Amino acid sequence: MANFRTTVIMKTDMVDSTPRIARLSQSEMGLQRKQHKRFIEDITIRNLGSIYQEEGDGYWIEFPSVTSAVLAAREMHQGLKALQAGTSERERITVRIAIAVGDILHQEQDLIGTAMNLTARIEKITPPGEIYLSQAAWLVLNRAEIPTSFVNEYKLKGFRDLEKIYKVEQKLKTLILADQYIVFADVQGFTAYTKSHTVEEVEQFLTEYDDFMHEICDAYGGVVRQVIGDEYFLTFLEANQMLKAMEKLCQYWKSVLERHKTGIAIGIHKGKVNIYRSYIFSEDINVVYVLHILNEIVRSKKGQISVVTSGVIRNEMQATSWEPRFQELDQSKITNDLHKSVLEEHSAYQLFLGDWGEEE
Repeated sequence: MANFRTTVIMKTDMVDSTPRIARLSQSEMGLQRKQHKRFIEDITIRNLGSIYQEEGDGYWIEFPSVTSAVLAAREMHQGLKALQAGTSERERITVRIAIAVGDILHQEQDLIGTAMNLTARIEKITPPGEIYLSQAAWLVLNRAEIPTSFVNEYKLKGFRDLEKIYKVEQKLKTLILADQYIVFADVQGFTAYTKSHTVEEVEQFLTEYDDFMHEICDAYGGVVRQVIGDEYFLTFLEANQMLKAMEKLCQYWKSVLERHKTGIAIGIHKGKVNIYRSYIFSEDINVVYVLHILNEIVRSKKGQISVVTSGVIRNEMQATSWEPRFQELDQSKITNDLHKSVLEEHSAYQLFLGDWGEEE
């Protein structure tokens, strides 16, 4: 049955996707498309919207209000920045988003109306990373909550009159993520490994390592924030899930030790992460980096699996099955003044995960 009703329409489009897709294998292309759709769907549902049509690498989405549509659009942009911290400009996915409102004919699975055409025209003139609004959408937006600015008047194809276009202001370029469980993992003996193995063997090692890191993040709600050689920054939203992921990593690394004689040092802390373009930074990241260095103190020998956490992690795990696995570090072994200051403020504990322990 067909009926007209006033509808808020969003159109998303992935910018310059063709060159990027051309560099991917068929399996990589399918995985990226699946992950992007899941990302868009999750944000849409959280903001009470619904996807009703895919168009290439873009989506047509309906929302109950312009304000909820804009909040979803901002979350999409911020989420993409967060997910792609550490990714080069060339490889980074960027979307442009257009929002309009008007009477739409809802006929079975099809939506028909001038607002649909207007949204499509606005999307074409929207720059990467921006959110553009039609004048009608701007008029009904809660502008006390969403700052906007006038862009210009445009003569759009198929429309007789000039259309006033507005954009959502996104002044804060740095994305601030609070209460993150931050993990820093560093392969021990990797330089020696590269000198004693062929390039093909190093590639195989790094591919297996990278695949596993993404696998445990996908399974336990983590995000790979940055990769520097053999060093990984990961973040998680839940402590229990993070510890399960680290337990899997330690169990996996036992086989790596047997095959490659390379250990791994892991530092864990809870705090804030700032993300700007491909950069991640914060005082808490500095803390987790120092904690990973303290593994040198607790390891009885090189090429070992070792995990050091801050006191906040141990405190959150009190009265849980994880608590007996924490052992406070012996501060008398620490001579570096910076390391001492971090330990004085945050304390440090060795954490035993998997089926390995002090006897190793």
